Amino acid sequence: MKKQNIFLATIVTVLFALAACSGGVSTKVPQLKSEADSLNYAFGLANGNDMKMMLAQDSDSVDYKIKKFIDGLTEGLSGKVEENPEFAEVGGQVGSWLNQQKTAGLLGDSGVSVNYSLIRQALINAIKGEKTQMTAEEAQEYVQKVMQLRQEEKMKEKYGANKEAGEKFLAENAKKDGVKSTESGLQYEVIKEGAGAKPTATDVVKVHYVGKLTNDTVFDSSVERGTPAEFPLNQVIPAWTEGLQLMSVGSKYRLYVPQNLGYGAQENHPNIPPFSTLIFDVELLEIVK
Repeated sequence: MKKQNIFLATIVTVLFALAACSGGVSTKVPQLKSEADSLNYAFGLANGNDMKMMLAQDSDSVDYKIKKFIDGLTEGLSGKVEENPEFAEVGGQVGSWLNQQKTAGLLGDSGVSVNYSLIRQALINAIKGEKTQMTAEEAQEYVQKVMQLRQEEKMKEKYGANKEAGEKFLAENAKKDGVKSTESGLQYEVIKEGAGAKPTATDVVKVHYVGKLTNDTVFDSSVERGTPAEFPLNQVIPAWTEGLQLMSVGSKYRLYVPQNLGYGAQENHPNIPPFSTLIFDVELLEIVK
């Protein structure tokens, strides 16, 4: 995957030491040379903001508190199990967690090594509110976005054939009589057209449905259970949110769902492989007020 860095590549390392600081808790602008560096630093900033509130930065003893926190962090990272008082205890908990990440990789990604030095500096910068280069919210968003992209790339390598097969299926299916396509790529076929009202995205609906893979394997069915499903329309997969708004109460549609409008790269569904194209027969029974 192409390396990404949220910071300017031409940035030069400059150390900004505060004269009033002691004990190795001064703020610095570190040099970030890779995506892994940026992830470690952003991870530290996002978590350091929480520590900042916990350590009450408006106190005159903030540097002392940071030092105790960093001391605890260092001990926790080394694997020591001790009862640390006050802020050292918090640092010890964070350090112990980071110690576990050494093998698994940052946030469980074996391709991103834990860089304690960058995380430590980011924590200090965030707690002191100086030289952060980005807000805590931006840091959190960056970490989430990049880790998600990295995970998707891994899943594509492992399950890319599912994605290709689904795209081929949809391309052929779109040519069939009666199959319509929306701008998002959702395909649907009207089995029965009802005469009732159409739901909005904020409505709660009651439906019967059968969900299948493109090989006709049924992975879920309210019909088989004998109990209709009821849910807010804006809390389901995008294909359902869009598709059911096309339907009137009493209608039955067949929805052909591209992987990006379904469960995408998710690996947590026991019967749906990642990047699977899905087929749902859905009957809209009622709009629940």
